[in-house]
Amino acid sequence: MVNKVILVGNLTRDAETLTGSRGAVTRMRLATSQHWRDADGNRQETTEFHSLVAFNRLAEICATYCFKGRRIYIEGRLRTREYDGADGMRRSSTEVVVEIMRLLDRREGSGPADVHVADGDAFAAAAIHDASHPPLDEQHTPAAQDEPALALSGVPPH
Repeated sequence: MVNKVILVGNLTRDAETLTGSRGAVTRMRLATSQHWRDADGNRQETTEFHSLVAFNRLAEICATYCFKGRRIYIEGRLRTREYDGADGMRRSSTEVVVEIMRLLDRREGSGPADVHVADGDAFAAAAIHDASHPPLDEQHTPAAQDEPALALSGVPPH
């Protein structure tokens, strides 16, 4: 079975972080847009909004670098959870659990967006890069990379 999501878009608000008993949790909202021309040749656009959640060290990094308007690349998996709303009604929410996050733009006056952190977690599979670095290919693990940009763990084991 495969549960894989890849999104590139702009953050709609600053990342919000909570620290719980199991570590940091950061929530974000991402907007992705699709453009096309209709039968009359008019340009059309539709925008989708996605809820994202990151855990542990990756959550801390997202809280530091993910601000409204910033363009990011994420890989993750879909998760649907149910909860009781404030009105007592049962609700469900679908979100993307972020496993890899890459910064695709630079903030003015900032240096490279690469971060080199070894979390010590067996799931150290998430990476942060800016657009000036080529993407990691599937043949290399972040630990085997010779580049300075590297791995951050963000996904709790299941």
